Amino acid sequence: MPYQSRIRNYKTRREKNEAIRRVTLRILMFVDIGLAIWIYLNRVSLWDWIRTYFY
Repeated sequence: MPYQSRIRNYKTRREKNEAIRRVTLRILMFVDIGLAIWIYLNRVSLWDWIRTYFY
């Protein structure tokens, strides 16, 4: 195999940051969806808990 002087799979800092940002936003989106579902399923007990502090 001949020698290749180019660097393979090199990613710039901007490309790495974009990839990390995409993954982070996906994770946060699923966490937000899960939190919304959890709040909806426990809405009665959460509402009772809030009313005990703001009577």
